[in-house]
Amino acid sequence: MTDALQTKTEAPTRNQRAALKWLKNRGGDGVFDKTNVLIAGGERAGVMRSTWNTLEALGLVEFYLNRRRVKLTVDGQRLKVSDVEESDCTELER
Repeated sequence: MTDALQTKTEAPTRNQRAALKWLKNRGGDGVFDKTNVLIAGGERAGVMRSTWNTLEALGLVEFYLNRRRVKLTVDGQRLKVSDVEESDCTELER
């Protein structure tokens, strides 16, 4: 099943949990720049926009302000991410 087809009943992958941890560690709220890269806490995420779209489909983040901003939902805040590191996201730029 592709990321875009995941539903709220599926558990997020390790990469997706690492992306959530990245956002959580930067205040849980970010804005997309002109190139669709998420910026939070003054840092650019090395995570593709499609990952954030999938996390929205899973109910873990929500978009607002015309889909230019994203923030963690209550479920996203509660999700256990202590078992992953930000560097576990294979999409992250090295």
